[in-house]
Amino acid sequence: MDKTEHLKPVNDHHLLISAQKNFEELKERFFELYILYALSKNLNFFLQTEDLFGKTISLLKDLLKIEDFCFMLIDENYDELKIWKASNDTYESAKDVTFKIGEGISGTVVQIGEPILVSDVSKEERFLYYKGRIRDIGSFLSVPLKLSDGKVMGVLNIQKREINGFKEQDKALFSAIAHSIAHTIERARRYEKAQREAMYDDLTTLYTRRYFLESCYQEWNKTERHGNNFSIIIADIDYFKYFNDTYGHALGDEILKKVASTLKSNVRQGDVVSRYGGEEFGLLLPETDKEGAVVIAEKLRTMVRNELAKEVHISRVRKVTITAGVATYPDDGKTVEELIATADKYLYLGKESGRDRVVNAPLDDMFWGRDEKRSCVRHKAALKIVKGKNHIQLIELKVNDENWKMCAIRDVSRNGFKGELELLTDIDTDYMCRNYLCKVVMDSENGLPHIFSIRIAHAIKIHQNHHKRYVIGVEILDEQNGWERLFDLLRH
Repeated sequence: MDKTEHLKPVNDHHLLISAQKNFEELKERFFELYILYALSKNLNFFLQTEDLFGKTISLLKDLLKIEDFCFMLIDENYDELKIWKASNDTYESAKDVTFKIGEGISGTVVQIGEPILVSDVSKEERFLYYKGRIRDIGSFLSVPLKLSDGKVMGVLNIQKREINGFKEQDKALFSAIAHSIAHTIERARRYEKAQREAMYDDLTTLYTRRYFLESCYQEWNKTERHGNNFSIIIADIDYFKYFNDTYGHALGDEILKKVASTLKSNVRQGDVVSRYGGEEFGLLLPETDKEGAVVIAEKLRTMVRNELAKEVHISRVRKVTITAGVATYPDDGKTVEELIATADKYLYLGKESGRDRVVNAPLDDMFWGRDEKRSCVRHKAALKIVKGKNHIQLIELKVNDENWKMCAIRDVSRNGFKGELELLTDIDTDYMCRNYLCKVVMDSENGLPHIFSIRIAHAIKIHQNHHKRYVIGVEILDEQNGWERLFDLLRH
């Protein structure tokens, strides 16, 4: 008998075993490819890190039968790893555990950027059992959450109770999984950062106008279903242009931030405070009726008036105030647009009736028939000057004991004015002033011209007809009430 025929069954048996082994390996590789495909396909849909983590847990548990794991991300402020998300048992036991870069297995993985597999943790000195918090661990695999550019943002740790719970090829599989997850985390972070930037105003850190409007529409939809009410406040900083023109934009920005902080610190957690535009603020008060909204608005107005000037870093600022309009759904409007328009209208009425007040209803005929009607005139003397309703269009600055320099009035408020003159003035310098037409406009009580002191707060050089001229912002230093009397004449 041929010897080859005698050996054939044996060879066929070995070939069968080898084929089965190859098939199992092929099946395993195919399963790994399927896992990576399923993970990649699913993670591409997620832009929020919370959704991402939920889906990743499902894949780890359902497909890979992994029960104990955690994601640790680098906190760049402290240069250490902190647990971001984990399986329930791991998170409860070790949620406040941190590792410095290079500390333990996890810290070392971040440092070298390569996975580490520990088949028996009892024989590995670097393994710290999450600093003693979790003892029931036999084998451990830590892989870096690494981006394509090599940047490591954290680690994915997987632990099993039994020794030798991982195979060497598991490092490649879980490294690929971690790579995909790292890219998704980075994409989600960029998206969430863009969302935050769209939500918050850079200067004041309040919500933006867009977020305020979206919140109003959401509240309107909820209120329509449940039959409740809600209120809107539109508030504005009084004489804000004066602060900017007189002291410069740096102080204007400081005032904006201080008012924003005051508003935000004195409302409820569920209220939305936004920078509506310029020096205007929009507030959404969910489930708040008109009476409650007015109480909140008055509280905010009082807080700004009484406290804010103390915090502004220029001692010469006397006070900062706000005026607010309050509108409530459904009494003041059936839509968000109508409510905002009504609140804005009430704000305007508040400005016209003297500022530093809260308005929540139309001003009736009785109000307009009383003496308060005079105070409803806008405190902008420049408007009257243009129309020729005032004799006072110029004042004089005393340059020295003998000479006075004429200054044209551009705009005024009770605290100061903006003017133009042919004189280089020094910032923070005091000058004596008087109304130029003192023989025409006299103090009706004692027949004396209006004399008062000012301080130059701001000056800008301009050129007009080849002559050097300067626009100045002026703060009133009025001990004798000369400006107060002159200002009253300008108003009436």
